[in-house]
Amino acid sequence: MIKPGSCALTALAGVAIASLAGAQVLRADEAMTLAGELVAKIEQTQGCDLSLHGAPRLDESTNRWLVAYSGVGPACDDLGAALQRVGLEAEISFYRRPNDDELMALIGRMRASVRQGYACQIAFKGEPQFDDETDLWNVRYYASGEQCEDASDELERQGKTLRVAFRRVR
Repeated sequence: MIKPGSCALTALAGVAIASLAGAQVLRADEAMTLAGELVAKIEQTQGCDLSLHGAPRLDESTNRWLVAYSGVGPACDDLGAALQRVGLEAEISFYRRPNDDELMALIGRMRASVRQGYACQIAFKGEPQFDDETDLWNVRYYASGEQCEDASDELERQGKTLRVAFRRVR
């Protein structure tokens, strides 16, 4: 089944790609402008408020721009998938950055999973802070008990894929 607006999204991506034919790699400002246009077009569907975050970063292995976004609303999973599809056609890889509320739930689940595997008590210190320069959420925490080095390593491993940096306070 074709979703409303999907033809328009494909047409928009096609126009964007055609207008950039022959260009090696977009400049960062061009990538951000194009990303904003794609988000504006996709947001015409109700149920999700999309926002772009930070500056695009060039993935030199794929020559694609990495652009962070967040979404609030019940339709965000579907719209996020659509955004990623049209982004790929335009040489942009969109990735979803958790917002404040999503982040709190995610780090709570990560802490719970680590506590099940290690005899280490982990407590968060303060609120997570977003760093625009590194495009990372920074979460400070205390750890006490046995196996805390291993627990810290696991917590940091889990956070890495979501661009969450856990910083142990000693």
